[in-house]
Amino acid sequence: MEQSHSLIIYTDGSSRGNPGPGGYGAILMWGSKRKELSAGYRLTTNNRMELLAVISSLEALTIGCTIINYRRTIRSGLNG
Repeated sequence: MEQSHSLIIYTDGSSRGNPGPGGYGAILMWGSKRKELSAGYRLTTNNRMELLAVISSLEALTIGCTIINYRRTIRSGLNG
């Protein structure tokens, strides 16, 4: 019988100055598998990097998921 695993995604993003140079990173973990995502930008905002971390993670998925997040910026961005 196949063991069930939960998908865990850690994300963060920031910028130095607002706007300014910044980037995001994400770690996706599924059982013993791990995938890292990151990107940097010369001119961006903190909110953009926080949202891009989550969006990039969701784009990398090949399975459905439930999102649980308590940051107002992320909830607002994902809900439109």
